[in-house]
Amino acid sequence: MQSITVASFNLHWGRRPNVYTPFDVVAACRELDADVLGLQEVWRPDGEHSVADEVASALGYDVHHCWTGRAEVDPKCHLIARAHQPGGDGDWGHALLLRVPHGPVVEHRLRGFVRDPVDRAVVTAEVPLDGGAVTVCTSHFPHLEHFSPLLRWRLRGVVPDVHQPAVLVGDLNMWRWVARFVLPGWRDTVRGATWPAPKPIFEIDHVLATPSIVTTDSEVVRAGESDHFPIRARVAIADVRRP
Repeated sequence: MQSITVASFNLHWGRRPNVYTPFDVVAACRELDADVLGLQEVWRPDGEHSVADEVASALGYDVHHCWTGRAEVDPKCHLIARAHQPGGDGDWGHALLLRVPHGPVVEHRLRGFVRDPVDRAVVTAEVPLDGGAVTVCTSHFPHLEHFSPLLRWRLRGVVPDVHQPAVLVGDLNMWRWVARFVLPGWRDTVRGATWPAPKPIFEIDHVLATPSIVTTDSEVVRAGESDHFPIRARVAIADVRRP
């Protein structure tokens, strides 16, 4: 059965929490060794390459950025404004990186949430596998105080129907039971706390899959020096053939 490895990693701007010094993002992503990689809190200083660009160049990925805010890192990482608004000294958002054949990458912008300081979006692409194609999706969801359960209705027509092969990876800022409400019928494939590193308590980063997806080797990976631990899983399309 053909499979791919998918992973998600919130980079925290590529900076260590509290001290805000850079860590080796490329080394952490090399350790993940994922075919499809969703990165959140990606940082791009004005006029320079992003940390996702560095990962893509070093490890052979195609990269698609989705900028959702303006930010700064000095003296500490801080959000300033929504995307394309004045302020800050760089762009902040998330990215989808792929090193396997794939269809067009599509960016789906979501409507604003209550008191949410940044924009939200879902990025999707189809990856051919034995048995068809799996739609890989990545996002960085708003917090519960921004009424994130509204995603149950706002994701309709954005992510595939539950009967289609699909996975959604990202920092979803919600516990497993909230994710089940937001995406009924999808299941969480990675079990384990991811935040705050290095002593995580909460499981808020997820690899969600529809029922036609088979997952193996699901795990929280103790890599990098962000405030989140990354997660990964191997996914394939279930063989529905009958003898």
